[in-house]
Amino acid sequence: MSAGWTGSSHGVDWHLELERDELLPGRLVGGRIDVTSHGAFDARALVVALRAEEHWKHEVTSTDAQGHTSTRIVTERRTLLTEPVEVAGDVHLGSGERRTWTFKLPVPPLGPATLEADVAGVDWTVEAKLERRGEFDSSIEGPVRVVQPISLLRSGAVPLGQFALYDAADVAGDDVSGSVAIDPVPLCAGEPFTAMATLHAGGSRRLQEIRAEVRVRVEATGPGGLDETITAWSVTLPIVDLAGDRSIPLSGTLSGQALPSIELPHGRASATFHVILAIAWAPDLHLVRDVAVATTLEL
Repeated sequence: MSAGWTGSSHGVDWHLELERDELLPGRLVGGRIDVTSHGAFDARALVVALRAEEHWKHEVTSTDAQGHTSTRIVTERRTLLTEPVEVAGDVHLGSGERRTWTFKLPVPPLGPATLEADVAGVDWTVEAKLERRGEFDSSIEGPVRVVQPISLLRSGAVPLGQFALYDAADVAGDDVSGSVAIDPVPLCAGEPFTAMATLHAGGSRRLQEIRAEVRVRVEATGPGGLDETITAWSVTLPIVDLAGDRSIPLSGTLSGQALPSIELPHGRASATFHVILAIAWAPDLHLVRDVAVATTLEL
């Protein structure tokens, strides 16, 4: 699906368009720029750029002159990279003149992919700008999403849990053991999947229910960094008795939120699959395996 933005800046009306709204790492994305000038306008260059900005939250503790300490949460932001392309040089526009350019913009081969979370994340922006000497530039920008391909996760470029890319992985807790098999591997945001939980209980258990969840833990990794756990999929099963061997088929569609398995300079996101045995008057028993999450099936 294409993406487009319209706006006005310093005497120029803009329309910026990309041929797709989800950008693939290592590929070119095509686009078009339409501008209309309100008056005479001269620029030394027309530049289009992709820009990635990381954000993360951490706690900062300070002490005042009286020795009282206080802690506050700070959000830091840093530009990770900018990929500019010069579309045209020495642009001269007359009053009311309309011009159109097309371009190809490279997407960095390793992203990083968009991560949509509160305590840590990556936001991507595309910007088109008419650069002027000694005067305000005219520009337009809009948000885009860079996706995490399956191939990048399988290549080993992203640190993952030990069994995150295995079709099946063992799980165990107390006197319950077994395995959880998932198809496909890795999981993909917004896409369906199936799973099979095969459990063996050493004795008979009376349960309130069994829940299954895909959880993504997002954390800021610096000193005082915060973390959060986001449930990307869940289901509750009315199973109240567990004894001996039992196979439990599961299926669903992962949330479309961009929560890729990723490692960043100041943050990370990792995913796990939980089979949760809810027991009355006792802590829930979690049977957990690692999983990986991509945000596109195209690569």
